[in-house]
Amino acid sequence: MGDTDEMSDIRAYVRSSKYRLTVLEQLFERGDATPTEIAEYADVRQPHVSRALSELRARDVVELRVSESRRVKRYYGLTERGRDVWSTIRENMRSIEWFIEEPSDTTMRSVVELVRGEFGDCLRLVVAYDGETLRILHTDDEVLASYSDEEFERGVRNLVLEHSIETLELSDQECWSEIMHFRDISVLKVRYGDGEQILISFDNDHNVRLPAFSEDVVSLFR
Repeated sequence: MGDTDEMSDIRAYVRSSKYRLTVLEQLFERGDATPTEIAEYADVRQPHVSRALSELRARDVVELRVSESRRVKRYYGLTERGRDVWSTIRENMRSIEWFIEEPSDTTMRSVVELVRGEFGDCLRLVVAYDGETLRILHTDDEVLASYSDEEFERGVRNLVLEHSIETLELSDQECWSEIMHFRDISVLKVRYGDGEQILISFDNDHNVRLPAFSEDVVSLFR
């Protein structure tokens, strides 16, 4: 694997977890810190921070700044690779490139067909996110017409980056889908790879069958 591909994979891996993103942001902005300090700065639970640090350390994104034998005040900091990774992620988070297109491959066409069959007239949007670019594979014209480009980008960026699908510590079972309910609409997010997601927006009049439907979506990528 070339260096460019490897760095792209690492960025996708980091983006796929809110806690990995949080750890990188805190270490970049504040400098070396202990797991306890990071947890306090970011207002998250320390076990999530410790796990994220371990995962990032295995990817040579963060490193332990003190002796391995030390059991207290274990300070961590970003490696050179970690600083490069976060700098790129931060720039990408400020502006997500998005465009509307018909599904260009068999898998995505199958996904859109499956989603249309499930939601029918209640379907609003189908969006594919690969970690850097948003592709709108299906849209209700009234949805896009009701937002400016800036409002649409800000809303989707918030859904994708601020509400990340996490790996929960429940009997080693991985979380690969979640649903968010708003006043009139719901958004279903299905993860099918590191940092890769399908977002489906639909009217609340429709009750989607979970988790069976999410599993059907994921199965199309296997």
